[in-house]
Amino acid sequence: MSTKKARAAAKLQIEFVCPKCGRHLAWALPSVMMSCPACGKWITQKNTKTATEGVYLPLDSNQLVLFR
Repeated sequence: MSTKKARAAAKLQIEFVCPKCGRHLAWALPSVMMSCPACGKWITQKNTKTATEGVYLPLDSNQLVLFR
């Protein structure tokens, strides 16, 4: 991946879904680590359960919900 593409990808948010209970948590930057309030599991980009594989949300987007 070129550095220009890498910089552009770093500014995109991904959807975090708990792999344990399936709760949709938030759209956030890939480097974020968050805890599921329902079951307490820690979620990172590597273990997030993604229903929207390959769908990203720009940082400056006002869109809160993506319709699939």
